[in-house]
Amino acid sequence: MVPIGARHKANAEKLMDFYYDPVVAAEVAAYVNYLCPVVGAQQEMAKIDPELVEDPLIFPDQEFLAKATTERELSVEEETDLQNQFQAVIGV
Repeated sequence: MVPIGARHKANAEKLMDFYYDPVVAAEVAAYVNYLCPVVGAQQEMAKIDPELVEDPLIFPDQEFLAKATTERELSVEEETDLQNQFQAVIGV
């Protein structure tokens, strides 16, 4: 995400485009061994480390994803309340 009014929005977008290139995403995933959401990265991974191509922690299959859930988005009021509570806890 790029904040509204960011002075260097184009730079941030170029960086995101870079990391979402399947070749780059596969390199990053091979290094960090973490979930990779980039389409095409799994195929590129075969060139880097064939053992990681089938790693479900990096490239979960549809059966795994079918069990995944998402959490609802907080309302503006809930987000503000949560931020205020957090600030009070950390003493700001």
